[in-house]
Amino acid sequence: MPLIAIMRGFSLESVAPIVEAIGRGGLRTLEITMNTPGAEDQIRRAADAARGSGMQIGAGTVTSKKRLEKALEAGASFVVMPNLNQAVIQLCQEAGVPFIPGTFTPTEIYQAHESGALAAKIFPAETLGPKYVNAIKAPLPNVKIAPTGGVSAERMRAYLEAGADAFGLGSPLFPAGAVQASDWAIIEKEARTFTNAYTLFDRLE
Repeated sequence: MPLIAIMRGFSLESVAPIVEAIGRGGLRTLEITMNTPGAEDQIRRAADAARGSGMQIGAGTVTSKKRLEKALEAGASFVVMPNLNQAVIQLCQEAGVPFIPGTFTPTEIYQAHESGALAAKIFPAETLGPKYVNAIKAPLPNVKIAPTGGVSAERMRAYLEAGADAFGLGSPLFPAGAVQASDWAIIEKEARTFTNAYTLFDRLE
């Protein structure tokens, strides 16, 4: 399922419970950002918690060769970037690592497509909205687009109708205070809400 949960700035102790909670909610892809303190340890902890579940653990905010190397050494199975970083893209291509670069303009989106990206992450999506996705898809129907940033479950349908292919889910998946309060039931509920929103649209299609 092309729904990527994005963990940023949480503690190492919260990693396993989050993995378990979003897994119960139906999510199968998790990104841990490399600007999180101890990100490599968190990736390893997440991979351990996800073992046998089929969940994929990747690294986000990969902005340099050094961060990429650390992410891969920790066991990340895919890479997400905040921008169209050609140096990191080339290294991913050479290593055969799936990657999703951050884009904003039609030129960047098409360059991501041409480079073999899983999708072009449109970030921040909330500043552009579903109409932008629809406008891009009109002349470029084959490009894969993953809106990220402020995508709510309620807003997801509009993005899907516009042609979005995947989503990065950050703060809407982790309500303020839920992780700090160890309220894993809330995280599971939010994950299920996103999962249901996506699968319902898929069935209607």
